[in-house]
Amino acid sequence: MSAPTGRRLLPLVLATTSMGVLAFSILAPVLPDLATELGVSRGRIGIVQGAVAAPGILLASYIGYLADKHGTRRVIRVSLIIFGTAGLACFLVRDFWWLVVLRLVQGLGTSGLLSLGVVVIGDHFTGLERRWAMGINLAALTATTTLAPIAGGFLAEGGAFRPFLIFFLAFPVFIWARKFPGRADLPPSDPPIRHFTAAMSDLNQRGRLSDFLGMLPMSLLTLAAYLGLGLTVTPLFLEREFSLSVSQRGPIMAIVSAASSTASVLSGRIGRRFAPTQVLTTAFLLMIGGFTIVGTAPNLWVLGMGLAVLGSGTGSIFPLLQDYSASAGPAKYRGILVGTWVSANRVGQASGPVIGTMAADGFGERQSYGGGVVVMAIVALVWMPMRRLASGRTGGRFSTRSGQNP
Repeated sequence: MSAPTGRRLLPLVLATTSMGVLAFSILAPVLPDLATELGVSRGRIGIVQGAVAAPGILLASYIGYLADKHGTRRVIRVSLIIFGTAGLACFLVRDFWWLVVLRLVQGLGTSGLLSLGVVVIGDHFTGLERRWAMGINLAALTATTTLAPIAGGFLAEGGAFRPFLIFFLAFPVFIWARKFPGRADLPPSDPPIRHFTAAMSDLNQRGRLSDFLGMLPMSLLTLAAYLGLGLTVTPLFLEREFSLSVSQRGPIMAIVSAASSTASVLSGRIGRRFAPTQVLTTAFLLMIGGFTIVGTAPNLWVLGMGLAVLGSGTGSIFPLLQDYSASAGPAKYRGILVGTWVSANRVGQASGPVIGTMAADGFGERQSYGGGVVVMAIVALVWMPMRRLASGRTGGRFSTRSGQNP
């Protein structure tokens, strides 16, 4: 499993994981128009976004187990077929609950696409090379979330359901995915529950269990705030507060993703100069500042600056978390550990848009950003003491510096 092999596979990894994030970002600027077309309130339309993440709450960990047992290639290719077929079918429906059902089915495929790319990187890179590859992977995801709202906005000018046609791209990626290697070199896996408990036991023996478990709620809350407010409430805010059309919302929405992508690309360089705890603390403060600026913005220029600050914080956090989830244990447990982390993320991805749009509908978009400030302030204030306490009990230490490989 060499870095040169990983570098050859990296474009395919980026294409695969970008498909997964496309399920969420392509619809961001179209949400107000979909609500109108489907005859539902703006408070309910967040369900369409949350539904695509919901299956991963229960399935992402199991999909990781399947990757450990059968290899990533087979699982990724099946995920692409489910993802593309259900996504295209969404173009044909005009009923709100049927659309939610199809998005749930699409979420079955999304669960594999977003987690298994991290597993492949974990298999083929080590040390700072791994951090670099994780940053490139996250940069590709955030670049997709930068371009997808723009594409979705322009496609939706011809009809609110037209952005669903973009999921046809899953089928050429499915053909390309034949180049993924299997995992035949690994020993057979135990049954799922035993495999999971063995992975947790291994983390405990390595002194990493407290770090891994503590990372899950931190990641969940961060994603819930970012996706629920930054990517779901913001287009509603732009439409109501600034009267922007669907094609005008896309470029504004792209600011947060562009900033996140830039921070992700720089994560490897930043990791050489600063400890992970310093990076995380700064990133939390950036997210708090971003939500504050957006919620109080008097004009689009200030709002754009707030989105850039918010994206910079988010893009600094997740390369670290991806790296740690992939390197916390040995290769034979990598799929289920990454899948468990992704399962926690899916709770945030599924609940964030629903809670965000309900809060915006009930209290107003500006006021809902205050909720993001509160959530991220709690995370920033609580996580360090909790890390020290847990580490004191188990000997764990949150660190993804170079040279610390399983």
